[in-house]
Amino acid sequence: MGIKYYLRLFLVTLLIAAGVIFMAAVPFSCRITEDGITIVEEDVSVPKIVSFRAGDNSTLILSCTKSFDLGGELVKNLNETYYQSQLLKEYVEDGKTVILTLPEQTVAGESYIFEGEITDKKGNTLTFSLPFTGFNENPARLLLSEIRTKHSTSSGQIKKSEYAELYVLEEGCTAGLEIISGSDGESKKYVFPAVDVKKGEYIVVHFRQTYGGSCTDETGDNLELSTAADSSSARDLWVNNTESRISESDVIVLRDSCRDKIIDAVLYSVSGKTDWYYSFQKVLASDVFESGIWEEGFLPENAAVSDGLSLTRTMSRLNAGEIIKSYNAGAENGSFAQNDLIKVHAGDWAVVSGATPGAENSKVVYVKQE
Repeated sequence: MGIKYYLRLFLVTLLIAAGVIFMAAVPFSCRITEDGITIVEEDVSVPKIVSFRAGDNSTLILSCTKSFDLGGELVKNLNETYYQSQLLKEYVEDGKTVILTLPEQTVAGESYIFEGEITDKKGNTLTFSLPFTGFNENPARLLLSEIRTKHSTSSGQIKKSEYAELYVLEEGCTAGLEIISGSDGESKKYVFPAVDVKKGEYIVVHFRQTYGGSCTDETGDNLELSTAADSSSARDLWVNNTESRISESDVIVLRDSCRDKIIDAVLYSVSGKTDWYYSFQKVLASDVFESGIWEEGFLPENAAVSDGLSLTRTMSRLNAGEIIKSYNAGAENGSFAQNDLIKVHAGDWAVVSGATPGAENSKVVYVKQE
């Protein structure tokens, strides 16, 4: 036996050892074919959650990337707990979705946690803990009315803040409603507290805490609780924030999170822009366009013109009065359902002179001086 024989023996031994190490490190199974043994890797990927939401005030819907079994499920809040034995489960869509029925109805606007463990047919598991808000069966119908994009400070203190004004077309509860802007993103969206509002009232959501007095959320019948600078005579709600929030070119959306539905929106931009600055503005503008609310397009050139915005000049809805009148007439004769879309066009919004938080909008359209 020569040196070449021992060299070949060493290399074969080395390859076998490497194969053992590889097989120990990577899960596999073997399949015998005409060509010999084929190594087949196992599926070790855990199921991924695609979506989770409340179907109504007594059901939850969880969907995953592949069929699964749900175990150890638990729904809890601060006061009470529903256990596994009390949750009814129905698997649909080839086992990729489960619908859970709760023994008691959730409370609109209250915070809950849904916990459990997902197991697929291979035994891969995923433990999860998902927050959700109690479903709102009777949402108020709100209309975006006015947007102020500027704020003011004095001696380093915020005196006036950005705000979104809304008009209540139909009374109901605000739980589950959200205001989101393209420049803020999902993480900074404003989630309304559970407030029973009356038809015909205004709501002013202030996007910063202002100096002096109390920035108190007026969630009840007393609308004089908020005494901070920039408080309105209407219902004031405050975002716990001191930083800049809304851009002079932006996408503002009112959304019903319970139904994952856009209720109202406005796209506005300074002249000459060809694209949105923030990536989420592009996403949100596209969502608004696809919803059918904003029909003219989703680019800045399709938006309302926002040239001239200032502390006292705001983006205002020019046809709010017409919408209110049409909605009221439609509600009376049955020609307008609460879930019907109110379509918006760029010409419906303009910069006006005179900020009017909590009151009817100014009709003095600002004209930019050349």
